[in-house]
Amino acid sequence: MTTNDPYYTEDVLQSLEYLDLPTPKKGRIHNMILKDPITQLNAPKPIVLKESDSVSKASQLMKKHRFGSVLIIGADEKLKGIFTEKDLLGKTYDRNDELDSIPLSEVMTLDPQAVNEDDTIALALHLMAVGGYRHVPIVKEGTPVGFCSIRGILRYLSENSLS
Repeated sequence: MTTNDPYYTEDVLQSLEYLDLPTPKKGRIHNMILKDPITQLNAPKPIVLKESDSVSKASQLMKKHRFGSVLIIGADEKLKGIFTEKDLLGKTYDRNDELDSIPLSEVMTLDPQAVNEDDTIALALHLMAVGGYRHVPIVKEGTPVGFCSIRGILRYLSENSLS
């Protein structure tokens, strides 16, 4: 390959230090994302169900509370899975008449990535971005205590970035 670019080199790992790029401004929102713990979100208490509970029960509670997910626990009360709107649509769309008889254990997402209460908002956003999630469980010693969502994070940032 030939080029007229004076900076072109076959070595694709060349240093870009010669570029005179402005340093990005780091304001209040930047600091909030990187430093504020998840607890600052005042995350709602999650809907917590057992693996044996039905998809019908989960979807009714999600609709009632306007939540996009429920957290699933095992007999030890520890987080085992998450059931989301995406799971409802993707895994049960052709089984509407059976929702009462489908246990969450058949359609939940097993072992979801979760954050601890003292983790930063940045970690939650990172997990969401990399994993394609909209909801991340918040746990304390493995037990679900809340969940954070994109909507909750955006609400927190918009309400607190000017103060």
